[in-house]
Amino acid sequence: MPIRRLLYTSASRLEPAELTVEEQVADIVQQAAKRNKRDGVTGLLVFVEGQFIQIIEGESTAVEATFERICCDFRHAQVKLVDLVAVKDRLFAGWSMAHLCEGEDPGSSLDEDLRNVRYLLGVNARVAVERMHEYLLGRSEIPISALAEGEQLPG
Repeated sequence: MPIRRLLYTSASRLEPAELTVEEQVADIVQQAAKRNKRDGVTGLLVFVEGQFIQIIEGESTAVEATFERICCDFRHAQVKLVDLVAVKDRLFAGWSMAHLCEGEDPGSSLDEDLRNVRYLLGVNARVAVERMHEYLLGRSEIPISALAEGEQLPG
């Protein structure tokens, strides 16, 4: 079966309540990792400046079902499909749902890098995907919430 890679952006409707916005994003990542592992979906969620940027990879029907679920999720507003392509190989094969969030690595260039990705999305989405992949691989530590229960770190 061919693999599809979908890239979308959305505005976050998350508001601090019992949990901070960052804790809510971490919960979303954990839930998505479990569901994605079950569905054979991999990817990356970036959260920067109140915006979600997400890459979803997998078989066409699984990617479509995942994106439809996201479009119906009231935590997202202004969902915009940026790119949908057939690919030979997954970039995020080792992660059911990896994530990179602004503010999670103080003192590094990650926050600026993620803001630059937001800009790059409007210019060249495929290069933006490559940059996000590079940033994830360049992290010295992969957030444990990026792994579904029982998963191991890639490589």
